[in-house]
Amino acid sequence: MRLEPAPQGLDILFIYSRPPLPMTRGDELTVAHLLEFLAARGHRVDLVTLLAKGETLRPEHRQWLEARCRSVRLVEHGKLAALWQGVLGWLRGWPLQIGYLCVPEQLAAVREVAAGRRYDLAYAYYIRSAEALRGLEGLVPVRFLALQLSQTLNTERLARNAARWWERLFYRLESRRMAAYESRIWQIADRTVLIGAKDVEAIEAACGQQGQPPIDNVVFGPHGVDTERFAPRPEAEEADTVVMSGVMRYAPNVEAALWFLAQVWPLVRAARPAARFFLVGRDPTPALLAHDGRDGVTVTGTVDEPADWIARGAVCVAPIRAAAGLQNKLLEALAMGKALVATPEANEGIQAPAGEALLLAREPAAFAAAVLELLGDAARRRALGLAGRAFVEARWTWEAPFLVLEAAFNEAHRLAAAGDQADRRSSRMST
Repeated sequence: MRLEPAPQGLDILFIYSRPPLPMTRGDELTVAHLLEFLAARGHRVDLVTLLAKGETLRPEHRQWLEARCRSVRLVEHGKLAALWQGVLGWLRGWPLQIGYLCVPEQLAAVREVAAGRRYDLAYAYYIRSAEALRGLEGLVPVRFLALQLSQTLNTERLARNAARWWERLFYRLESRRMAAYESRIWQIADRTVLIGAKDVEAIEAACGQQGQPPIDNVVFGPHGVDTERFAPRPEAEEADTVVMSGVMRYAPNVEAALWFLAQVWPLVRAARPAARFFLVGRDPTPALLAHDGRDGVTVTGTVDEPADWIARGAVCVAPIRAAAGLQNKLLEALAMGKALVATPEANEGIQAPAGEALLLAREPAAFAAAVLELLGDAARRRALGLAGRAFVEARWTWEAPFLVLEAAFNEAHRLAAAGDQADRRSSRMST
């Protein structure tokens, strides 16, 4: 990142639930770029994160982290122990994913690190790291909880849209527990980081349902996209080719891809029999792999560079119906100047102008019609692509949202310092 050092460097305790490299998931991508940003701005970061037992951090990944963090502490956790913690958390009324990654050894490590150095703030990324903030009262003056998205909203949508009845039942139960947890957990932090207004609305609704005060400490902290890696390559475009990208074991992506394959793709192929669909992303589920080689569909699995495949698409699609937050696949396609068709849910966190930078559709017939319109109109594809790229360059580089988050860090730190000074003055006066 091309950045000048910040006027004042902060000492930051950064808490996370897995190593951010090799950046195979959206949250890893965000954390890695945030660490890069913080280092470039001169902030001093101590990272405490989990590492699955039996796994190792590749030497080049450790070297990368150590070059950007003052210290890196990896806390191992095993699957059996994690399952047991998940059961204990479930008995406490927590969502399963909270208990599963609430690792006592990490909580102890966080407190130990916090007690050994004076920090300006602690930053816990994702709701799965939230419990680590509870032990920091009195040790760290400012605590940020980066929920990013509302997991209540996320699990509610999965409960409505998952393909199998038992998945819908599980997510329904998880959603109820998540609403109870999410409506309370924000209260342990000084600031709660969320991506957009829809996530705030979902948590506010959960607070009302659970008899909790409305969330009132939100700062917005979305993430961006690498506009150099994901740059337009118009010469690579292939006629009648549609692309969807993402991690293909992530439940909302799986649901979206299966819906598109069952409800939309047959309509596209009926009108354009030569059309091809590339489903690009790591770890595709068996249900997705079953479509490989049929009806013009290619399921790639892990690829060296997703941008190479996105570039081939005449049209990109983001048929997300069961997720909240900000969709990387949307930003990547827009950054590459691709003509894009997405659901309104996929666009919630980004708010690209509909009809100008992308087309929005929710029902199968409308979605298919939008894809077919773009496949048949090169000028329209180009106009959308140019507008999408300009929109990303103006609002969604990595640096822009992180500078806003850094300003929130500084403001919270300033207020905490002012409050501490006021407390000291009050103490002296009473003495």
